[in-house]
Amino acid sequence: MRRSSEWTVVERSSPTRRISSLVLYATVCAAVVGALVWLVHTEPDTLDSGEANPVVALPGFFGVMAGVGAVFFLMPLIRPPQLHVNHFGLRVRPGYGKVLLIPWSNVEELAAITVGSGRRGHSYLLLATDVYLGRGGSDRPGFIDRSVLREATRATEGLVAGFDLAVRCGDFKPDAQQLLASLTSFAPGHVQVVDRL
Repeated sequence: MRRSSEWTVVERSSPTRRISSLVLYATVCAAVVGALVWLVHTEPDTLDSGEANPVVALPGFFGVMAGVGAVFFLMPLIRPPQLHVNHFGLRVRPGYGKVLLIPWSNVEELAAITVGSGRRGHSYLLLATDVYLGRGGSDRPGFIDRSVLREATRATEGLVAGFDLAVRCGDFKPDAQQLLASLTSFAPGHVQVVDRL
């Protein structure tokens, strides 16, 4: 972790996994579009009836769809997760959505959980907040901000459904145990800390 003005910034891990996913996606899409181009290159531009041949447009259509799909791989690289902490609260962006400012006074529980084991295990940092945070305002987690929570809920088969926000521990450099310990050092006494790593 490094200090940035008053906030302690938790360093992000390397985006190697996200980049390799993007490269694999681009390779598969290029192969599919290339195969389509090869299949339809002998097709005439117009049918015998004089209408345009829709088969000729297939490679272009799938190319555009592949480009739209690439946005979902690029967004986490352009807007990576963030986690900043101080004695006031947390500034967190769990996915590629907005940065949420969550005061410690609204945090009721801070938990960490590991799902699976070994190389296939995933750890999540979870926040449960009071009703104030759910009443509206710019720092209310939206649909995109809760995507990691939905992922954690599926992975734990609903065990973490009572939480309001989740962050993947793998998106940050410290391991999950160190991450929980560093956040706990800033948390006030009323915050319940649960370690299920």
